[in-house]
Amino acid sequence: MGTDIAGWFLLVDDQFDGPLGVQPQRAGRIVQELIDVVYSPPAAAAKRRLSAAASGLASLWARQIHGMSASWQRRSAQNWEDFLNAYTGETINRHGGIVPDVDAYLSLRHKAGMENVLIDCAERIGHYELPEAVLTLPEIQMMHNATVQVVNVVQDAFSVAKEEARGDCHNLILVLQHHRKYSREEAIAESRSIVRGHTDEFLHLKSQLPTLFDSVALPLSDREVAYIFVDDLQSQMKACHDWCRHSDRYSRVMSARPDEPTYLEEMRL
Repeated sequence: MGTDIAGWFLLVDDQFDGPLGVQPQRAGRIVQELIDVVYSPPAAAAKRRLSAAASGLASLWARQIHGMSASWQRRSAQNWEDFLNAYTGETINRHGGIVPDVDAYLSLRHKAGMENVLIDCAERIGHYELPEAVLTLPEIQMMHNATVQVVNVVQDAFSVAKEEARGDCHNLILVLQHHRKYSREEAIAESRSIVRGHTDEFLHLKSQLPTLFDSVALPLSDREVAYIFVDDLQSQMKACHDWCRHSDRYSRVMSARPDEPTYLEEMRL
């Protein structure tokens, strides 16, 4: 399932690198069809005539929610919705020639990177579910946020040549260069500093978990699941770096205008 989610994401994500990525109304219609999938019962999706992308998502979603609680399903559906809506937001920016400022970009990127969805998937793939009492702890929320930020900034650092070649502003390094007038080296150094700040925070919070769990009298069974979840967060940060470093997705850059496709295959969205 993890491999299928990654494959689905890469194929669909690349569609927005073509003409679709500068057509907000068309993108909005396509995104809404995908959002409808995660808010519909699997049986209902099977009866509708769906695009290839929506049909693939319906299959993934049916497998993703299998055995998970209603509250987890609501949380994951919301994360899918936020992630998918970010495509429309980026398309609006490209269409209008808007370069979001640093705060606006990081807010959009927090949803656009799919990491929130993948963190949910870690629970499903790992056959566990983080108790609500643990998930809502401020320290766990901070570690969750740090993971999302690290993954997104690391991806931006490795993919900057890819976005720059397309004239796409949606990359932290390009945003820093545009709004703060940084050189490329200064923007990379700032990005590195952001990553280091989040990883230092993460490791500090991780070291405080035993004391935190004692203070809230967390049951042993919940602690065991919490430690698995934290290890999954840390593994996702490491895996993102390793994958981006070695993937041809970023090392082989194709130059094209934002309205020209560079994807492998048109998915007929």
